[in-house]
Amino acid sequence: YLGDEVGALLSISSRKASTLINHAENLASRPAVLAALEEGRIDQGKALLIVDQVEPLTAVQAEIVEAVLIEYAHTHHYSRIRQHAQRLIAKLDPEAAARRHEEKKRTRRVEKLNLDDAMCALRFQFTALQGALVWDRIDRIARGLDDERTMDQRRADVAFDLLMGKETGAPQGEVKVLVTLPATTLMRMDQEPGMLAGYGPIPADVARDIAAGGTWKRILTDPVTGVAVDVGRTNYRPSAALADLVRARDVTCVAIGCRQPAHRCDLDHCEPFDGTNTVADDLGAKCRRHHVMKHHTRWKRTQLPGGIHIWTTPMGRTYVREPEPIADPAPPF
Repeated sequence: YLGDEVGALLSISSRKASTLINHAENLASRPAVLAALEEGRIDQGKALLIVDQVEPLTAVQAEIVEAVLIEYAHTHHYSRIRQHAQRLIAKLDPEAAARRHEEKKRTRRVEKLNLDDAMCALRFQFTALQGALVWDRIDRIARGLDDERTMDQRRADVAFDLLMGKETGAPQGEVKVLVTLPATTLMRMDQEPGMLAGYGPIPADVARDIAAGGTWKRILTDPVTGVAVDVGRTNYRPSAALADLVRARDVTCVAIGCRQPAHRCDLDHCEPFDGTNTVADDLGAKCRRHHVMKHHTRWKRTQLPGGIHIWTTPMGRTYVREPEPIADPAPPF
């Protein structure tokens, strides 16, 4: 009943107090993470994420992943830390990663949460692949509608119509998900995780199942960084191959902290179009919000070769957004 005592002391519910106690116990169990939190190198959310990610690992594996994530978390956002952790864990023990996926798959469900003002929320817990397919279908139909509703309102109305078996009023189009995986994994030579666009690492077997029924494209990656540099084969509108390359390289919107998948983003020139600069080193994936921000506010973006984007805020602060590897970088010599 410690939660009851702490809850009374802090004037919060015993359930919330128990959560705080649990967080404290988890952090205390990982001294290196706790030290990084106390020193201000990471915040509480990142610290708890690291503790949660290493929990299912052996003691030796946990120490390896913990050290890598503490260093990585200092300069990366929450979602990238989670993806990096999942990739590391899947590489350390791919069979355990596949087993945990099967266990979690059994927890799929639908929940109804009552809200104020005669509203409610439905929450679906699917596999990452199922969620990506469902979202893509809803989003494609919503984008095919042209009326006064916001995109959120259109998606909600489309989802209701689909669930109720009604006509949606727009073409449904082809549902797509984008997955990258090494050729060695595709040929079952190893168990490297695949990368599901908009989500992150998925078990090798799941990635192979998706690839078996999909359309394949060859993507070459830099052997040192793992970043996409070429997609199989100037005008203002990028060619299909160039567009594929930029989206594969950027993975998400290149704005700082934005995780909108690149395949849902605009391809925007860094410098004004001059007839010659529709090239990978002058293009970046930007969601519509950050595309508008770049053109109509005092935010500035500079692009360096290799997909490195430097953002300068209206207050003069500078942030560097480096491309995400979609393959494992070569080990240091």
